[in-house]
Amino acid sequence: MKTRMGMIIFVFLVGMVFGMAQPTFLYAGAEAEDLWEQFVDPKPYPGKSLTGPLSIYYDITGFEENCGGISGNADYLVTMYYTVRLSMKKELYTFQGSKGGICLANIAAQGDEIKNNFLGTVVVPGIFPGYKSWKLKSINNGTYHYDDVSMAFVADIEIVVDKK
Repeated sequence: MKTRMGMIIFVFLVGMVFGMAQPTFLYAGAEAEDLWEQFVDPKPYPGKSLTGPLSIYYDITGFEENCGGISGNADYLVTMYYTVRLSMKKELYTFQGSKGGICLANIAAQGDEIKNNFLGTVVVPGIFPGYKSWKLKSINNGTYHYDDVSMAFVADIEIVVDKK
């Protein structure tokens, strides 16, 4: 009887925690997609579509007075560790990388690293050597996670590659 009552109390408390956290997760997702929207081109584009999760982990490495982020004020310097797993039909492709010395508030620098230096020079040529062009078509369900010890961003992305 004690075990059953303990389990009921545990499930109830876990439900309360998730119920209170859900609006925060929803808000963070909308904000994350707005920040990354500048790198997306949703117009129709010919080619092969690949979809999958993009994950970024931020490791704080220092603090910079003139970081040049959104407000241009002081902010944390981070090393970004990122991975993407894309699928096309039944094939999976996984890539990873990292970049140090990026200001946490500088979304443009983060987007440039992910879009141009990672997706554009590692991922797309790794799947389609000799491709013609590509674009980032969408970023969906983007959420940030941060607490006292870690920061991360996770989203579903879609890229389209014209391999003619």
